[in-house]
Amino acid sequence: MAKKETSSAAAPAFPMLKTVEQMSRISGIGENNLRELMERGELEYIQNGNRRLIADAAIWKWYEKAKTAASPPAESEG
Repeated sequence: MAKKETSSAAAPAFPMLKTVEQMSRISGIGENNLRELMERGELEYIQNGNRRLIADAAIWKWYEKAKTAASPPAESEG
């Protein structure tokens, strides 16, 4: 019997939205720092009752804005 091909994409293994506590463990950014970023409007979130949920994409968007580009090592004259 042949396999059925489905047109729908498979569900992601991890939830798309994460709590501050979950995102802190995953990203390595402290819970307080995440909350401060949300308060300052630097990190997008969704308010669900008293919970703030953060999308993976929001962390990557913040990272792209906040990162500092590495400079190549200076060449030594010799």
